[in-house]
Order: sequence, then structure tokens, then C-alpha cells
Amino acid sequence: MTFPRLIFNSDGDSTTYIAFEPPITPEQACRDIEEIAGTSVEVFCNSMGRGDETFSHPTEFGDIYGTDVTEWPQAEGLEYVRWMADSTRALLDQGVNIIELLAARAHARGMQFWPALRMNDIHEDDTERWSALRSTFKKEHPELLIGSPYPKVSGYRGYRQDDFTWAFDFARQEVRDRKLGLVLETCERYDVDGFEMDFQRGRWYFKQGEEAEGLPLMTDFMRKVRAGTAEIAKRKGRPFTLMLRVPPTRERCLETGLDVPTWIREELADLFIPMDNAYLDMGAEIAAFKGLAEGTSCRIGGGLERFSKLYGYAGNDMLYAAASSFWHQGASCIYLFNYDCHRLPRTGSECYTPDEVQLLHEIHDPQRIARRNKRYTVSVDMQLNTPERGGEMPLPYELAEAGQSQAFSIVVGDDVESARREQAVADTWLRLTCREYDPDLVEASVSLNGQLLDAGHRIELPSSTTVTFREIPVAQGTNRIEVAVDRLDGQDHLRIEGIELIIAYS
Repeated sequence: MTFPRLIFNSDGDSTTYIAFEPPITPEQACRDIEEIAGTSVEVFCNSMGRGDETFSHPTEFGDIYGTDVTEWPQAEGLEYVRWMADSTRALLDQGVNIIELLAARAHARGMQFWPALRMNDIHEDDTERWSALRSTFKKEHPELLIGSPYPKVSGYRGYRQDDFTWAFDFARQEVRDRKLGLVLETCERYDVDGFEMDFQRGRWYFKQGEEAEGLPLMTDFMRKVRAGTAEIAKRKGRPFTLMLRVPPTRERCLETGLDVPTWIREELADLFIPMDNAYLDMGAEIAAFKGLAEGTSCRIGGGLERFSKLYGYAGNDMLYAAASSFWHQGASCIYLFNYDCHRLPRTGSECYTPDEVQLLHEIHDPQRIARRNKRYTVSVDMQLNTPERGGEMPLPYELAEAGQSQAFSIVVGDDVESARREQAVADTWLRLTCREYDPDLVEASVSLNGQLLDAGHRIELPSSTTVTFREIPVAQGTNRIEVAVDRLDGQDHLRIEGIELIIAYS
């Protein structure tokens, strides 16, 4: 089996169960697949769960979504919470098993089918909107949950409404066994070509402070998953791929209680996707994970999301930039997360925009996107916290005194030198966005790859200042951007909130 180059993870209900008033039809349930049929997508992953333990198919390890739910949210715009339950029941009453339906349709359209399991989806912590996602089993076994106090994970707040999380505590053997059972049941029962374990939709697996003790427990769990799925694949006599979505850095993996370096070393999965849980992050450590995988059969993929903190909706220029960076660092494939959920608003046919469709035809091939316009960015913390205040990303960053400087890096995948020789580059520029920046009080200088940039073009806005530098010395590989404060009079800091590097082709 040829290893896939483009993997599409479907949210599972955003464009099906909640897009149509019940009862949903089997054809409507296959909408996500039909919309990407004929593109370069090779693998269709479908999120099985409505919540962490509620599903639209029968299983020994969870509930049918809507079971024993008596109270539904009444707020305007939340009708879909009940629609999902009504449509789930409608399909089951017709004898339709959603996994069987999607697997057959994906195969008919020439795609592999991998079910996706969110290992600890904490949407159900939101009592106001999604309490219906909670399973009967969880309600009856609070001792198996992380519970209260609510975890204080750096840079991530979750849903702290009740100071209680419904996330499973993976320190408990019963929890790990239950998840293992669900994975193996799915792989055994259905016509699947692989399986995705998403360790990033929820951000915690152990009570606060117990993550280190959890590392060997999760590694033992993964050994059992690997052995069980390998045995099933051998028995079925067919190729099988086990994929894990994990935190974007080795440090954050370990902090979460996931010893991903050991998982790679022991080849406990075939493919690892290091990426942020919710936003596009071009700083994911693809090269570092690729280094961990040297000498093993494991592959590392680059994960993309349409939403980007501060920079807004990530257009094709941003996703092409991220993919180009990941390809350059040795990624084996591109993985699209929530591409169906986070599409632009549509009218009429409700399909993807032409740009969104074009990307599905191109992004799997680094040569096809080589001369596409790129917009590289330095990642911004989800809660807009600086690193010294617990932020997980390089930005925002505050320079608090004259003489202080800070360096940032962007890995550019474009062969800029070759493009310049061929006169294919129309323009390059670097843009900084700073907050509370009074040019009469602050003087700052910017260098790129050791070269001091000339004074940039400044635009003053009520809440921020942008400075753009043109014809910059950008190069393929790691580009070092250094910002230095030369003068700081009557202002306590310079706050950098955005850094963008743009390459425009003729």
C-alpha cells in the first residue's frame, strides 16, 4: 500500500448531522465524502464520537448519542444539539450504521477510510451548550473522571463553568481498558484501512501534577493498542495504518503525560501528526520529530487548520506556507483538521469556495505549490499570553527596556534563490504588528538573517501599529528575525503581537 500524501479529518457532524434538519438521509450523511471526491485526498478520517463517549453507531464501549437525555439547551442557535440525536436515531431506525455507510462510500470514491477517536474530547465540560454529550457511564462513574479542580493547563482555559471536567482520568486502568476496547472493537468489526487516535482535542489525561506518573501508563496502553491492531490487521490480511495526533513539541507531549519520543522509538504507531490542538501553528517541531523517527519505520506528517490566532482565517497563502515549511522539514504527508468545519460561509450549493477546492487538489504536492504565494507567520498564543505569563507560543512578546532584543524563527520551504534567478519572485516583505506603540516614544530595529532592515512603512491604527519591510533577504530554511528596542521613553514596553513573512510570485 502506497503511503498517503493527503489525509482529511472530518469533524463528523459539522456539515452533516447539524447541517440538516432531522431526519438526515444516508446521502446527506455522506456529504463530506462527496464534496472531496475527485480531489487529491487519499484518506478520509471521520470523527466517530459526538462527545467523548457518545456515538451515532452501536458500541459496547459507549452510548448512542441522546440516550437518557431529558434536558436539551433552549438557547437560540443550539437546535443542532438535539438535531444530532434525532438524526442519529433516524439512521439507526433505517438499519444504517454510520461507520459502515462512510467506509463503503469512501472506498467507492477511491479513498481509504480511517475512523478517528478523540481520546479525551472536553466539549462536554460546557454545561450551557453540550451537557447532552455526557454518557450514562460517565454520569454513573465520576470516580473515573479528572473532575475538580479544573486543570490549569498553560495557555488553555477549556470550559471552567463548573470547576469540573468530564475528561477521563487515564491513571485508572478501567479507563484505559475501555478506550482500548473501543479501538479494537472498531478495527475488528468494520472495513477500515487505518485508525486515528487524536490526543489533541482534549488537553489533559491526568489530574494536575500527576502527568509524570502517567507517562509509563500511557506507553503501556499504546503498546496494547499497537499489538491489538497489528493482530487484527494480520488476521484480516490487509494493510493497516495507525495514526496519532499529538502535541506540536516534544516538551508539551511529556508535560501532557504522553511519552511520544518513546512511542516513536518503539514504533507504536505508523504516523505521528504533531500539531496544536485548535489553531494553525507553523512552529510545530516537524524536523525534531523527524529526527526522533530516524532509524524507525515511523513517519511524521504536517497538520494544518483553517483558523489562525490573531491572523484570522488562514487562506491558501498561509496553508501553502505551512505545508511548504513542513515538506522542507521532512514531512511525509499533509493532514487537514476541521477543514469541513472551519470553511468559509457559503451560499447556494453550500460547497467549498474555489480556493478551498483548489487547495485539496494541490497541497499534497510540494512542486505544485512551490510558486504559489506564501504567507508565513510566527504563532500566537491562544489566550494572547506572553511566554513569561504562561503562553505556549512565541507571540505575543514584550520587550521592556532599551537594549533588550528577542529573536524569532520562521522555516521557509520555498527555494527563493532559484525563484529569484528565474525572475519568478514579484515581492517579499516582512510585517510586524505591535500594540501600544507610540513612535515618538519607541525606537526599534529589525534584522533578518543578520541583516539590519531599512526603516519600514508604518501604519498607525487605534489599537496597533504595523511596520512593513520590503525586499527582504529571505532564504530557504530557518530565517531568524530579531527585534531590538533602541529607545523606550515614557512607555513601559513594546508588545509584539504578529510577525508575517510574505513571498509573492509573479
